[in-house]
Amino acid sequence: MKGILLVDFAGTLIKASVIEEANMLRSAILQRAEPTCEEHAHPEHLYKENREKIEQLTGITEHMRIAYRQNDTSHKTLCGKEVQNQLATNLFQLGMYMAAHRHKGSIIQEGLEEQLKRAKELGYALAIVSGVRTDIISGMLQLAQLSITFDYILGQPPILGVTNKENTTALQKHGKILYALGDKKSDLEAGRESGAKTIFVTWGHASGGEEKIADYIISSPKELEHILR
Repeated sequence: MKGILLVDFAGTLIKASVIEEANMLRSAILQRAEPTCEEHAHPEHLYKENREKIEQLTGITEHMRIAYRQNDTSHKTLCGKEVQNQLATNLFQLGMYMAAHRHKGSIIQEGLEEQLKRAKELGYALAIVSGVRTDIISGMLQLAQLSITFDYILGQPPILGVTNKENTTALQKHGKILYALGDKKSDLEAGRESGAKTIFVTWGHASGGEEKIADYIISSPKELEHILR
């Protein structure tokens, strides 16, 4: 293996328009406006707004304590905030699966699957690191029926809370991260901290300031041919 190519999921691998389509369903159920560019760029703002809507619709407050049994039969107590996040991401999961089922392989940014296949042929391992839940990522990739497979997927667990830095640190146990591909500053910062060269893709939901920290800026997947060798 030459090294690891790290790819962000939402807005980088998956088209921004697909994310927006999935959010339409969630927004309709939560009776809120569709997410703004600011909320896409800074997801913590989106999570907060969604939690408030969940509280209004269900009565679940962030300070409630709710019993939760895990698959290993152990018991855990969740705070209301964690349950609010879980309910909101379950709605997002439904929207994402529906979009992937509808659009299949076209959920991927045009030309990117070809470039990732080329990266595999060059000897790179492919990894996804994302703030999206792992089960959402894995399910969507199967629904899209891609011709490539990812060696590692490090997303969020059902109870959100793992940082990009924690995921990249875990990924480094499998090899050196050579390049990190992302559409937001937080993606690039996590890649940079891991020692990777960072590639800012302009087709996603930029948060601002990406150009200042990116080693490369691309507006088309084909430009990866000049970087990955």
